[in-house]
Amino acid sequence: MTSSLFDNLSYLDYGVALALIGSQLLILYVLSGVDTPPKGLGLFALYFLLALLAASALALNALTSLQLPPRLPLIGSILSTTLLLLAGMQRARPAVGRIALGLLCATTGIGILTLKADNAALLYAAISALLGVLLAVFHARSCWQRSNAGDSLIALAGLALTLSMLQSVRLLQAGEAQPFGGVSAALHAAAHVFIITGYLASVLLEQQQQLLRMNTLDPLTRLLNRRGLESALRVTLANAARHSQPTAAIMLDIDHLRQLNDNFGDGAGDRALQQVSRCLEAECRSSDVISRYDEDTFIAVLPNSSLDSARKLAERIQLRLSEYGLHIDDHPIPLTVSVGIADSRTNGSLEQLCSDASRALMLAKHTGRNRVAAVDHRPLQISRSAEQA
Repeated sequence: MTSSLFDNLSYLDYGVALALIGSQLLILYVLSGVDTPPKGLGLFALYFLLALLAASALALNALTSLQLPPRLPLIGSILSTTLLLLAGMQRARPAVGRIALGLLCATTGIGILTLKADNAALLYAAISALLGVLLAVFHARSCWQRSNAGDSLIALAGLALTLSMLQSVRLLQAGEAQPFGGVSAALHAAAHVFIITGYLASVLLEQQQQLLRMNTLDPLTRLLNRRGLESALRVTLANAARHSQPTAAIMLDIDHLRQLNDNFGDGAGDRALQQVSRCLEAECRSSDVISRYDEDTFIAVLPNSSLDSARKLAERIQLRLSEYGLHIDDHPIPLTVSVGIADSRTNGSLEQLCSDASRALMLAKHTGRNRVAAVDHRPLQISRSAEQA
């Protein structure tokens, strides 16, 4: 009975396998040093380490008189497939439990050790096929949710592993002498190639997406920065202009932020910025786009919103911030904001919308702060805050 795809490899094949697996471990080691290591990295590293140890042991067995226990490759294969599945679950976060999977793996290992050779091989093939199905399902789901092509390759690996083991089950039931050779071995090898390529591709794509997010997010508030704002609104504003839908903008500036930093330190100003960002996220709709526009200035662009609805939202934000304020060393500190609002119906230009909101914001600041001012291409209008009305 052939239990591994390594059985008929040449010395050169062993060398290539060792070099390939070793290079993957080196890449994973480099990836472990990034600020935010990708999910599943540790389990994938264990998988590659196990594969490296297995390839080394089989090469040593082929080149020397050392004889491995006959069922060790079966247990190693089950363990490596389980590690892959756990890594995939960690990345895809499915609802099934890892404890159940661990118990399945442990039961299978005990069965392989205690059953007769043919029954052990049949159990190994059946459980490997099941694990392959789960691997394919979880990574296909992850690929769909994250739009990561690397996960699709790992899903193909699960499919190839399933087909390989089903072929082996068929040959075992037919009494073939080499149930794990031929087409089964080729599919098994293809599964490993897909896994190596797919995981590295998925990690590289994930790191690229993370870099893009870092370039478009403000690190303190986790809101979009100016670049992210422009990218997020390019299509939204074009559609609004095409269908003549109103789009409003709220530009908000924290009053006397510099004095707050001077009196209580930069940490107080950072807390004020974070509190304003949380308030905006809580009060705005999911379709609204919020950005930290400048050092102490925020902007919220409200698709399909009128100037009146933007004014109501701005006054609600003002009221909420003034009610909660800041608490530094158990001392309440007032937190007020000046707000400018504007809308756009025909132009659809983000620059024009921001310029109008900025004009209204300057009016609110110059007339005493803690105000809401508006511009709608008619004479500027100003209203006192809800707290002072």
